[in-house]
Amino acid sequence: MRKLFAGIAAAATLLGGMALGAASAQADGSGTVVTSEVNFTFTAQDAKQLTNRKLDAYKIADYVQYGIGDNATYGVQTAGTVTDQSGIKAALEAAVAGTNKTVPTDGGDLMAWALAEGVLDTTESSKDTATGAWKNGASRKFVETLKTRTNMLGDPTVVDLGKNLAENGLSATVTLPAGLYLFVDADYSAGTNKDATPSIAILVGSGNVTNGVLNPLTEATVAIKNQTTTVSKTVSAATASAGQKVTYTITSKVPQNTQYYSDYGYTYTDTPSAGQTVHLDSLKVTVGGSDLNKGKDYTVAEGKNGKFTVNITSIKQRNAGDEIVVTYDAEVTEAEATGRKAVTNTVVLSDNGAKATDSTTITNGQFSFIKTDAQGNALAGADFEIEGQSGTSTPSTATATSDSNGTVTFKGLADGTYKVTETNVPAGFQQNLKAAFTVTIANGKAVKYAGADIWGLAPSAEVSGNYTYKVKNVKNVTQLPLTGAAGTTLFTVVALLVAGAGVAVALKSRQRMR
Repeated sequence: MRKLFAGIAAAATLLGGMALGAASAQADGSGTVVTSEVNFTFTAQDAKQLTNRKLDAYKIADYVQYGIGDNATYGVQTAGTVTDQSGIKAALEAAVAGTNKTVPTDGGDLMAWALAEGVLDTTESSKDTATGAWKNGASRKFVETLKTRTNMLGDPTVVDLGKNLAENGLSATVTLPAGLYLFVDADYSAGTNKDATPSIAILVGSGNVTNGVLNPLTEATVAIKNQTTTVSKTVSAATASAGQKVTYTITSKVPQNTQYYSDYGYTYTDTPSAGQTVHLDSLKVTVGGSDLNKGKDYTVAEGKNGKFTVNITSIKQRNAGDEIVVTYDAEVTEAEATGRKAVTNTVVLSDNGAKATDSTTITNGQFSFIKTDAQGNALAGADFEIEGQSGTSTPSTATATSDSNGTVTFKGLADGTYKVTETNVPAGFQQNLKAAFTVTIANGKAVKYAGADIWGLAPSAEVSGNYTYKVKNVKNVTQLPLTGAAGTTLFTVVALLVAGAGVAVALKSRQRMR
């Protein structure tokens, strides 16, 4: 556009003012509005920028042809569809603010004056190298003011980029009558794309100027001025036990072109599942490695069931492309729902209307077993303690007692191996014959039991399907299992008892003989 506007200004000079007099010339029948259609191609770096994208095209300037054939020359005038030039006047006043130019008030054609005078010519020095956009140029000021007055520009032509995509999805071409257009992103409620931010308003004109001659029918190509939105979330532990602290990290990047919006929303909505307690006082936000100030640069609002939002209110003042990092701590709690195997956490980033989502999962399981007597009847009142092995951690006070059905349950466990020790047996059973075993938890459930007591009260077993693990209590040694190590131990005890009895009998007989 910079080259086109500069060329139009030069062509207007060569035309001796015909561009300035376009409106009156047309009225005299000496000029004809060019109505031929021209391709307008929008390009993108990511197909999501164009998918389902719709733009409202407001024509703000016509090209006018004078003469015919090789003698044809062209000027510019405000589009006939513009219903009120006061909108264009306000936009031009914003463009010339701080310069020595003054928008005319004599009723002449304003777009013809602006392009002939080079008001919308933008210098290279005003280019924002960080975003690739025209940051402070007159054209950008013109566009940002004009987009707030589209009600004065007549009805727009809706161009559906999503339905005109190239095969690779990285460009879309639509046809419109030759001229200068203001393209404004269509309203999201009309079904436009939510995977990318809205495009900033764009000023696009067909045509080019060669050797001082304006050709209005040259195709226009412009990069769509929006970007896709992404967010990622990680957690410091893939599996955790009740009482363990974990740290969540959310990362994204400062979007481009935020300075061109009157208001820009950048909000994270975080939804933790049950099984954790979030400590919002630990929440921190950094941008480009620098801490943001709560209240000044961002706000935090608590919702129901642990949900909360973080809104970066200073996003427009941040450098495009800088990494945004949000961190906070949470404590994993005992799983509330029976059979829960995971603690989940989901974040949704709302980037000025576009949305992106990511989530994390922490394995946090449980297991149960049945306490019985030697005959397999359920026993209540047996106490057990659990202890993590080989780096697996669980609170040292983790204890459980068998209920009336004999069920013992430990909840809120990270994956790993645990030793379970019986600390108290029910009344009437041998206190010296207690069970002990190890259990391996994987993906939130028990997959292997290994007996650790010599009595065989807790057998070893690989778990598959709906396996029910049973742990016994006995009233005397004769009820101990007769297999494996326990059986060997039992026979040794009996042999010792028999041997002891034999010695006692022999000693008694010797005493009688004396």
